[in-house]
Amino acid sequence: MYKKSIMVAATLALTPTLANADTVLGLYLGGQYWDTDASGEYVVGSEGYDAGFEDKGQGSYYVALEHPIPLIPNVKIRENSLEFDGGYGRNDFSHRDYIFYYEFFDNDIISFDAGINAMDFDGTVRTPVSTTFGRQDFSVTVPTAYLATRVGIPMTELTLFAEASALSVKDSKVQDAQIGIEYRLVENLAIDLNLHAGYRHSVIELDDVDDIYSDVTFKGPFVGLEVHF
Repeated sequence: MYKKSIMVAATLALTPTLANADTVLGLYLGGQYWDTDASGEYVVGSEGYDAGFEDKGQGSYYVALEHPIPLIPNVKIRENSLEFDGGYGRNDFSHRDYIFYYEFFDNDIISFDAGINAMDFDGTVRTPVSTTFGRQDFSVTVPTAYLATRVGIPMTELTLFAEASALSVKDSKVQDAQIGIEYRLVENLAIDLNLHAGYRHSVIELDDVDDIYSDVTFKGPFVGLEVHF
């Protein structure tokens, strides 16, 4: 189901028009607390279930490496926790993002990145089985297009940013997007320390993945911290 999308996403990632803008290695470490509102439903086999998720805070953290080597993409790995208690126990839509991207612009005013994000799901949904809770595991890697941009506000320590990963194939749709503002708390030759705040929206619609069909949405505000060496 995802083969054609893999080819399209790979083509996007492997045809940059500009070389990477970094002149030295850059290491980024970041984390995010996401106050998530969860909703939706899922089907296991032929039985449908209202997810009935309880809203709760979720965590996300990442590491990214940027370099000046032409044609080799930069790398970002991000862990996303999406565990929610529902009517039948704990459901898990957590996933790991493997992001490979190129920088097409990179300066204090504007930056633009594009590439692919392999979203690796290894999750669980719960179903009623007699008087106990059943467990249905699923595993899939979904290749998505990846875009990110940053726009600095002149004469301030503020930067607007947006980031999105998305794929839509037949009856499946996976997207994860966020928009926010960054405040540069510390900025010197040794280290940069940035504070983030914004809004994040994620949709996971899986079509017959290990006999699971899902239509779930996670959304809400977030705060975060990033360190750049």
